[in-house]
Amino acid sequence: ERRDVSSSMKYVELMVVADHAEVKSFNFRYLLKSRGFLGNKITVTNNPYSTLGAFLAWRRKQLPQLPNDNAQLVTSVSLTIIGLAPLKAMCSEYQSGGVNSDHSNSAVGVAATMAHEMGHNFGMSHDSPGCCLAQPEDGEPKKKMLYNFKPKELKRYLSSGGGKCLFNPPNTRCDCGEECSSPCCNANNCTLKIGAECAHGVCCHECKLKTPGVMCRPPSGSCDLPEYCDGKSESCPANFYLVDGSSCTGGSAYCYTGICLTLEQQCLSLWGKGLCLLKSAKSPAILK
Repeated sequence: ERRDVSSSMKYVELMVVADHAEVKSFNFRYLLKSRGFLGNKITVTNNPYSTLGAFLAWRRKQLPQLPNDNAQLVTSVSLTIIGLAPLKAMCSEYQSGGVNSDHSNSAVGVAATMAHEMGHNFGMSHDSPGCCLAQPEDGEPKKKMLYNFKPKELKRYLSSGGGKCLFNPPNTRCDCGEECSSPCCNANNCTLKIGAECAHGVCCHECKLKTPGVMCRPPSGSCDLPEYCDGKSESCPANFYLVDGSSCTGGSAYCYTGICLTLEQQCLSLWGKGLCLLKSAKSPAILK
């Protein structure tokens, strides 16, 4: 049975990085107590493509020390476009991230740009100019930044196996917010009550860990594998899938990072309808 990913809780462990130009623009000197400043470790130019490539390469090297699902760079360098991010890249070791120019006097402006770029990482494309995670053209935040986008694209992306890292909650024992109604938690200090083994998570039931072997994540597609509670953690184990290169769809396609990819799907994802050419024995045909 395939899960309904739209109704499952998802968590994005996001790393936001400010480059040297962004930090310098505020005329502060920082005592670095938490990692999040890029400094001059990569070359940030007004070319968003080269900056994005350099940032994503830096992020990949930092993953062992700074594990994250997605990373977004904020820079004071005026990029030729205010933001850029790969499409359908959420959770990718190589491409899960984006670059954002601090283009507005309002913090909402750069936050909206970041949401826009993360929308691309989640597989959402533009409907048309001015629509779909509408980018603020004048640098001022709009009242409806998530306007007229395609929620079906997000659901399709998640249902196909994308965003595999999002279904495990961060390592919090008992953080239930200001209005704590959890029967497993002490609200005053965010600790588990006496006798409670867990507070939340798909492998937690009535403050007790589920027994080993209970399925906690059904396969999302032909390239995905089911996961089971281990009896030690409230969270479902990391998502596992078939080895890259395994055949799927009756041998007509191959698995890659848990997603069954056909040449047609990849071509459409990269170039869109009308631009993708299918080579046939007779003559090329344009996908419509």
